Amino acid sequence: MSSELKPTPLRTVDQAQLRKDFAAVEARRVVLTEHGQKLFARIRPGSKYYGQGQEDALFAVCIGPSGEYTVLGGPGGQYRLCDVDLFAAFDEGKAPTQITFGS
Repeated sequence: MSSELKPTPLRTVDQAQLRKDFAAVEARRVVLTEHGQKLFARIRPGSKYYGQGQEDALFAVCIGPSGEYTVLGGPGGQYRLCDVDLFAAFDEGKAPTQITFGS
């Protein structure tokens, strides 16, 4: 059996489409940066606050000034980052994306 190595074809890049895609991402970043990113949190099962509110429900939050309780919002009003998982909404038609994970 002969195992002949064949070169893989080179991938072509559509530079115009790449520039268009990058411009769209940059425009979205500007909007989110200037008008705010929609953030949500869910209380982690291991947190002492787990019984607050509806179990495993997402609630809108924002990040407050530095300190121990920087996640603001939800049934308790404020949480430590170690007590919640954070989610970001990137598209109204899709479920929020989890961006932090508990240990």
